[in-house]
Amino acid sequence: MKAFKKVAAMVMALTMAGGAFALAGCGGDEDGDTDELKVVKVWVHKSAQEDEGMVYAALAEQFNNEDFKTTDGRDIQVRIEFKNSPDVLQSSINAEVMTGGLPDIVAVDAPNIAAYANSGIIINIKDYISQDSLNDYVDSVIEQSTINGGLYALSGQDAPVGLYYNKELLSSVEYDESDIGTIENPWTWDDLKSAMQKLKAANKEYKINLRTGFGGDEGNMYLYSSLVYSAGGSFCDANGKTSGHLNSDQSVKGIQMLEWFFSGSKSEPWYYDGSNVDAFPQGIVAFEIYGPWEIENINSTYADFSGKYGIMPVPVYFEGQTKGSVTSGCGSWGFGVTNSAKDPQAAAQVVEYFTNAAASEMMYDAIGTFPTHKSSYANNQDFSSGAAKSLADIMQTVATPRPKTDNYAKITTAFADIIEYMQTKYGAADYDLRGYINQQVAIADA
Repeated sequence: MKAFKKVAAMVMALTMAGGAFALAGCGGDEDGDTDELKVVKVWVHKSAQEDEGMVYAALAEQFNNEDFKTTDGRDIQVRIEFKNSPDVLQSSINAEVMTGGLPDIVAVDAPNIAAYANSGIIINIKDYISQDSLNDYVDSVIEQSTINGGLYALSGQDAPVGLYYNKELLSSVEYDESDIGTIENPWTWDDLKSAMQKLKAANKEYKINLRTGFGGDEGNMYLYSSLVYSAGGSFCDANGKTSGHLNSDQSVKGIQMLEWFFSGSKSEPWYYDGSNVDAFPQGIVAFEIYGPWEIENINSTYADFSGKYGIMPVPVYFEGQTKGSVTSGCGSWGFGVTNSAKDPQAAAQVVEYFTNAAASEMMYDAIGTFPTHKSSYANNQDFSSGAAKSLADIMQTVATPRPKTDNYAKITTAFADIIEYMQTKYGAADYDLRGYINQQVAIADA
């Protein structure tokens, strides 16, 4: 990530030198507006001390130093309020949604865009963003943000999921580069199983870190929604009902791809059941399902391991000789214009600025999430080779948004419970995956 170190230094300099300006009030009406000035208020889900928060402060300062105008000629200035956590942000939104006290812009996590849009919290900004600008965003960002033909948010960060693998371990059991899964010819879950069995037979490290505890309930949906999509299944219908979808034959068959990895004896499970988050770069496991943060972790902490691993697409569903489609979990935080914005056009300019290619690259350098712009991948040498290129290709071609529905919270909890059920109950005498999925469907649809 050396390409953007200069940007990181600028983030720090701007934040320390003048970031307070972005937070200060202005004279005029209660919103700070005057005949010459339009204040755009933004609520974010981070603190000012976190790396991500510092990027937002720097972006606000940069924006305020440029010459952005409203349609009536007033200067646009940004004022950020840091809510310090997603839960505090959500509570603040809930408290103001009925009174019209929302700011002009709120941060919104990708899977919540549909619920915010359908409830009227955020509005369609499609008419305020040029098509040339939209064309540079990766497809998954536009797809996740598009509800009933309208565009309700944009994001400057994303997080594609891939299968990390230890090159040296695979080479030790006679795998070469031509044996590795690709987008065009992906591994199936059975291919992964076979590789682990060969490693174990050779007395090598063989386990996989599935990271099923990552991010709470949401983490399982993020990492493993591809189980359902690859098999041709779905999570719900247009109304958010899961019956006939999450419990369909294809969805269940897709979910079952993960069952084997929870088999084995309690003393020697196939999956890594420890708590060491650095098990993969430390060589404790041979494989890992995870997002882009591991790349930055390896570059900064395990530099000697940088050339010893690769990333391939998440394995696909298989049945007989048929492979399922290649998909990857994705999605991260972005911004939407609220129904309280008095000047949506001005607010949309801020959303576009906070998520444009330069902002996306700043965020990549600061926290390791991947850029959301095609131009960033074309112009940054970080993505020209190695593991980062593999994950960038995944991001640009097979990243698949999570379900777009008002019922997302219930569905993601149901799916997380299903993954946990497999992990804790597989092999037990009373194990009944389909029956358990039917129970979760009933809860989600209640």
